[in-house]
Amino acid sequence: MTAAEPRRVGPFEAVECLFGLWLPEWRLALHGGEAPEEEWTSAPSPAEVTEFGAFPETFDGPDGQRHPLVVDLFDIDDPDETSDSPQCASWGMPTEGAEQAYEFVIGALESGGSLSRRGRALAGYAAGYLAADATDLLRIAVAAEPGGPVLDDELHLLARDWNTTRRLSLTSAPAVPDAPVEAEYRIACVTALLGDFLRINNTDEVTFEVSFGAHEVDLDVPDPHDAFRAGWTGDGHWLIAEEGDDDVLWPLDPASLRAALIDSERNMVQAARAASVLWEFDDTTPEIPGDELVSWLARDLYRTLVTEVTGASGTLLAFAKKLPLDEVLSGEGDSCLLLVGPERTALIYVSG
Repeated sequence: MTAAEPRRVGPFEAVECLFGLWLPEWRLALHGGEAPEEEWTSAPSPAEVTEFGAFPETFDGPDGQRHPLVVDLFDIDDPDETSDSPQCASWGMPTEGAEQAYEFVIGALESGGSLSRRGRALAGYAAGYLAADATDLLRIAVAAEPGGPVLDDELHLLARDWNTTRRLSLTSAPAVPDAPVEAEYRIACVTALLGDFLRINNTDEVTFEVSFGAHEVDLDVPDPHDAFRAGWTGDGHWLIAEEGDDDVLWPLDPASLRAALIDSERNMVQAARAASVLWEFDDTTPEIPGDELVSWLARDLYRTLVTEVTGASGTLLAFAKKLPLDEVLSGEGDSCLLLVGPERTALIYVSG
């Protein structure tokens, strides 16, 4: 079994990727840069914004350049800002410092029609991340060419803190769909955001590692679990169901797998909420998936793995260790799930 090529994906990159997958009718572009040394007491000029906002390069493609024309400045400094600004905004309750960015982003998306709860949660996270720790927010009116007419149907925001800038640009997507996203990259983006929600402490988070492999076991038999248990050579560490050993994988029938996934998702939602001051005095049971971005991410991860290992056949076996996810979400021990298709396997290893 071979591990997916490790790739470090930051939250901004992950959001940009998932935006294209979950909201394909929109194009989102995110850029980072260095903030100017001087503070802003008034709105900077379009020429200044072009320099430190990394304009005109904005969207991919030959028509992707944008040129600032008008700049509006908003003071969003929030002395009580918390580190979970992205998470709060994903729940539709942005912190004071992220309220303006959230209003702009959600308003732009709603102007194009209905917005799914999954899309709203992701867009809220993007707005909260854009404004996290920022002191100022710019809304920038742009043209497709220097001196051209303002593109009223686009949104361009730039937030700055003391050292850096973050720019968000949003426009409707072209009719031609984007190229498919490789499964490994999609997984890296999903798990990057999952880790941002499932924090054990200020420095550590729950990690998800995925390995794909192949097998030559014939599963078209009366008991495919037994056949795979007997014929799989393993990956050198994870064995299947050796009596008396807790560090092994045990078979799950479809009903048990579904129950374990439901409980794992509920536990992840509870862990994400427990890590945020927003829900410190709120013990209500949330709707799942509802507005819970962590739920949508977990479901996307599972569907991606299943698609990769089953192909068009739909044949799926499951083996697991310490599932549903529970203690591992608090940083204790580890858990894993092995999914088996007609020819491929996927092992997801979760650790704190």
